[in-house]
Amino acid sequence: MQISRELGGLPLALDQAGAYLEETGLDLIGYWQLYQQHRADLLRARGGLVADHPAPVATTWSLSFERVEEKNPAAADLLRMLAFLSPDAIPEEILTAGASHLGPVLAPVAAEALLLNQAIESLRAYSLVRRDPNGKTLSVHRLVQAVLQDTLEEMQRRSWAERAMLAVNAAFPHAEYSTWAQCERLLPQALAATQGIEQYQMISEEAGRLLYEPASYLQTRARYSEAEPLYQRALRIREQQLGPEHPDVASSLNGLAGLYRIQGKHAEAESLYRRALRIREQQLGPEHPDVATILYNLAFLYYQQGKYAEAEPLFQRALHIREQLGSEHPNVAYPLNGLAILYTEQGKYAEAEPLYRRTLRIWEQQLGPEHPNVASPLNSLANLYYQQGRYAEAEPLYQRALHILEQQLGPKHPDVASPLNNLANLYRGQGKYAEAEPLYERALRIREQQLGLEHPDVATALQGLADLYLEQGRYAEAEPLYRRALRIYEQQLGPEHSDVAYPLTGLAELHTMQGRYAEAESLYQRALRIREQQLGPEHPLVPSALNGLAILYTEQGRYAEAEPLYQRALRIYEQQAGPEHSYTADIIHGLARLREAQGNSEEARAQYARALHIREFALGAQHPKTAETRKRLIALLHTLRQHEEAAKLETAQAES
Repeated sequence: MQISRELGGLPLALDQAGAYLEETGLDLIGYWQLYQQHRADLLRARGGLVADHPAPVATTWSLSFERVEEKNPAAADLLRMLAFLSPDAIPEEILTAGASHLGPVLAPVAAEALLLNQAIESLRAYSLVRRDPNGKTLSVHRLVQAVLQDTLEEMQRRSWAERAMLAVNAAFPHAEYSTWAQCERLLPQALAATQGIEQYQMISEEAGRLLYEPASYLQTRARYSEAEPLYQRALRIREQQLGPEHPDVASSLNGLAGLYRIQGKHAEAESLYRRALRIREQQLGPEHPDVATILYNLAFLYYQQGKYAEAEPLFQRALHIREQLGSEHPNVAYPLNGLAILYTEQGKYAEAEPLYRRTLRIWEQQLGPEHPNVASPLNSLANLYYQQGRYAEAEPLYQRALHILEQQLGPKHPDVASPLNNLANLYRGQGKYAEAEPLYERALRIREQQLGLEHPDVATALQGLADLYLEQGRYAEAEPLYRRALRIYEQQLGPEHSDVAYPLTGLAELHTMQGRYAEAESLYQRALRIREQQLGPEHPLVPSALNGLAILYTEQGRYAEAEPLYQRALRIYEQQAGPEHSYTADIIHGLARLREAQGNSEEARAQYARALHIREFALGAQHPKTAETRKRLIALLHTLRQHEEAAKLETAQAES
């Protein structure tokens, strides 16, 4: 199959290879290895077993080349140029956009449509190229390319490889959303041209660009393993060609750093961002818009690492610089969105929401409602609503963000996994487990395939699926997911990162339900310490560890230790999330259980009633948490001989 593909399935070439194998007794692997080293010789060697067989491939096409050269020298040069590109679907705009780079004979022909058509017709007359008039592309057989390259001297090969590179570079656009289709169309040719850059060690501004722009495009399409070597080679070329302090070097550093950040390689990313920032500040000035780009990216890196105090001033500085472009400029929205995400994580919901709304308005108006950028504030604003218990407002935003990303990036892009995972969280929070599970599984599958098994975003998907299993009582399935998520976070982000607390609290809750109290207590205490140190003692994520630890102490009869934890958690939630938030109801429900265990039935009844009221409003009457609170309140009312009130709740329960 390898031999057949290399020979392009050409019957004459395959027959020629077969004759050589039969004559020499060589095996297929031996022929393949020999072909890699002596392609020109083998394409000229027919073998002598059949005396009247046609001439070998190389001879046949060499005669055609000679005839074309005689009739139309520009056509011959056109074929030489095509020999250094990817053979299939070569866009004709490479010839027109790059005409000035194609040499003295071909350049004026490529610039004139009539003359170019004549050159192409000369090649088609000898079946040396195929033309697709609808797609406006040319195709050439890979063996035509091979034979033609083998007829050229080394200096000629280098010259044509460089001309092909320059022509493709002239046609390849700046990689951004509006040019994705053109980037994809030209990508095979760009990758072919980069092989020439490597082979002939081309060091030029054009070579650096033709490595950088396809790398940038590949990164947006989540083809990270293909993008990285292009970024690295672009960086090396620009450093050699332009000097280590040139602004274009900073662009390559920024692109490579962004790739590393996406892959969770935070230490490598930070070093590159800092170097890029220093270059741009020195070469362009501290208020240049390009400086804001690095500031924003570095701030987002710090946010992902949980370094909120370091991230905020960088976001603020980037916003200040960008707003000088105009308050409605599309680039203003990036630091706005970043600040909003940071504030959401810190529980500053009132500050975050207007920033999200401003971001969304700018991008919808300036870029269009279906631009992939629009999905980010939609997804993040939905997260804000979810954390506030505003589920009905969150769901359509998640759905819209998911639709945009699937349509614009494709259903397997890693960015699609974010609204998938978040929508699954929403459904799980509403007790819609059957709807949540396939979303979690799809998000996990996408991230594992696109980002690798050890990426922190994989741990996030594992955490969500484990939480789902835990709530369903599927403990044996939940525990290995929590442990895998914990290992990934610890290895990739460090053992003290705030995200480590998520699987710690999940495992602790699991162990509490299993009666493994000593293990659970240790995990809760570690999670609490991490969150207090990394996020601050009043952060909205702190109460979840406090609540878990309080529940554990209640289960063990350690009531005096449990109560101050419940009270502190309740105070934080009421201040940060509001008295009617479902999270607040979780604490009140736990406090009611404590009062019941202490024998304080009247106070327990009041607390259960308050928790039930909140949960019915925030989660709905059929939510499992609502049902649990109602069930406990009914039982307590019967114990207190308040049978009439209990009957009303039982009727409401039956109706729901």
